[in-house]
Order: sequence, then structure tokens, then C-alpha cells
Amino acid sequence: MRNKKAIILLIMFALMFLPFVKVNADDWSGKEGGYYTVYLDNSNKVLFRISWDLNVNDQYLSHDNKMYKIIKVDKKNDKAYAKYIETVKLPNIDIEKVSQVMAQKTGERKIAMYSTHSDESYIPTDGAASIYGHGGIYKVDASLSNALSNKGIKTYVDQTLYLPHDAMAYRRSRVGALKILKNDKPDLLLDIHRDAAPYQDYIRKIAGTNATGVRLVLGRTNANLKANQDLAFRIKAIADKEYPNLVKDIFYGSGDYNQDLTPNSLLLEFGTDTHTRQRAEESAKFMADVLTKAVYGTDEKKQVGALTNTQKGTPSQNNSAGWGIWILIGVAVFSIVGFMFLSTGGREMMSKLKDATKKEFSSFLGKFNKDKK
Repeated sequence: MRNKKAIILLIMFALMFLPFVKVNADDWSGKEGGYYTVYLDNSNKVLFRISWDLNVNDQYLSHDNKMYKIIKVDKKNDKAYAKYIETVKLPNIDIEKVSQVMAQKTGERKIAMYSTHSDESYIPTDGAASIYGHGGIYKVDASLSNALSNKGIKTYVDQTLYLPHDAMAYRRSRVGALKILKNDKPDLLLDIHRDAAPYQDYIRKIAGTNATGVRLVLGRTNANLKANQDLAFRIKAIADKEYPNLVKDIFYGSGDYNQDLTPNSLLLEFGTDTHTRQRAEESAKFMADVLTKAVYGTDEKKQVGALTNTQKGTPSQNNSAGWGIWILIGVAVFSIVGFMFLSTGGREMMSKLKDATKKEFSSFLGKFNKDKK
């Protein structure tokens, strides 16, 4: 009995102090602003750098669509090694076909977004890499939202703070993500971030505009990975064609990042902390165009009327519609006759029909003879 009381007191004591226990950030377990350098196995060739915590079996799709797998992680020296797996062939996206499919969708087109790491900011513009509150990342959210709205897509930007930036951030933002999915039912749910890798890794000029590269992040342990990956591949395929180098790469981390909640969910990283925020905002505008094409096909404004009454059917469609009406009439008549048969009995119904037919025929003959005279 004493042992049970002691255990209960110990648990209560631990729960009291649990909120004050320091935990590591969920995307980086080293020093603040740190990052891993990932090398090709048995060489000094740098594949990529990333501020996320790395684990064996994490994967990486490079800008030229080569897939690598992490095989060794040296956490003490912030290094990792990866081996080449295969070259991935991205899908050939037919925008018009996507448009035709999505034209059948009823209701508003919606994309929602939130930022798990609410503090993330851009040093040159915001004055710090981290701001406790609404960091500069929310301006990137706004830029993406405005660009999507200009394309006729309804957007929702969650302004909830999920601070602090620690190992529990994704559990807190999960509550917000569930609320968004329940209340807004978006076609796509995005978690917007920025990286903390070196400046030069993300520097870009897209369509003559100073911008940043964008990293797509997938949670490789989530149940929707296949669907999330298909979406990411579609986005990268379109971006590679429309805005080369906009999508930097795709990283497969060891978490789920709330992507198990819906098949249409992604995490996007716009640039790094040493970029100006304006560069990230410009990339968000380009990404809005890519997302629109990946999810809906052409711009929604161009699709208005796809299912309106102003469009005329082809001759074959009109003939089909005509036959359809006659079939419906036939079914209705058959149903009425069947009902009469069941409700009055066969003989009675036949007698009524015979009398009605005789009466109508006599009336018709009388009228015919009168007209003839």
C-alpha cells in the first residue's frame, strides 16, 4: 500500500514539473541555427544541408530527381551520409485533364495554411531569426494566400500561435489542423516554414525576380505518405516546367508532421533565416500558381462556366438526353400500371381499362364523324 502511494506521489510530482522540462526542437536537436551537412557515402561530395534533425532511413529527392537514403548520422559533428537509391521519373502532368476532372467538383475551392513554428523569421528583414509571437513567416503565409485569392481560390490562414518552438509544437498545431479540416474542409492543407541552412543553398532568381528556393517536406512515417508524395511529385513536375529551380528538393523526415490527417497535406519551407523575407514572399506568389495548377488545373476563373447552362451539348449528347426523357416516361407509365394492378387486382384493372378504352374510342369516332360531315 505504501509503495502504491509513493508511486502515485512520484507521478504527480513529475507531472507538476513536466512543463518546465527543457525539450529539444522537433526539427533540430543541435544548437540554435545549426544544420546538418549530408555527404554522398564514401566521398566528400555535399548532397544537401538541412536544419532538420536527421535519422537513418530518412530520404532525399534532389533537384535533379535523384533519390538518396540516409545511412549514417553523426550527431556530434552535425554530419550525415547518404547513398544513391534511384532516379525518379516525375509524372507528365496534363493541366487540361486536371481541369476537366476538377470542373466536376461542386462548391468553393479552398486552400488552408498554418505555421507550426510561429516564431520563424528572416534576419535581414525582421531583425531576428526567431520572434516570440507572430514571426515573419506569417507575412509569407499572407503572400501565398493573397496570390491564391487572386486566382479565385478561397483561402484560410490560421493565426494561432503554437509556441514555444520545441518538441511538442507539432502536437499543439495538430489541434489547429484538425479544427481547420473540420470547419473549413480545404482541398489542400499547408504548413508553412523556413529553413536555417546556409544562404547560398536557397538563393534563386525566378522569372527575373529575386526569390528563394522552396523545399517540400514529407513525413515518411505517416499513413498518407503515398498520396502526399504523389501530390509533391505533381507540384515539383509543374514547377520544374513553369519555374525551373523554384522547388529545391523534397525531404522525407522521420515524423508525420500532421500529414496523416489528410491525403492532401504538405509542409513547405520558403528560403532560410538569412534571406530577406521579401524573397520568400515572391516565391510564395510563384508557388501559388504551381499549387493552383497541381490541385485544380488551370486558374479557376478560366473554368467558371465549365458546368453552366450556357454551354450547348453536342448532337450525340442531345440525342442521348432525348432518349433519356422517353425512358423516364416509359418507367413512369410502367410504374403507374403496376401500382394499379397491385391495388385493384388484375381483373378489375383490365375491366376499367377496357371500359375507359371503349369510352375514349367511341368519343373519338363520334368526333371524327362530326368533323367529316
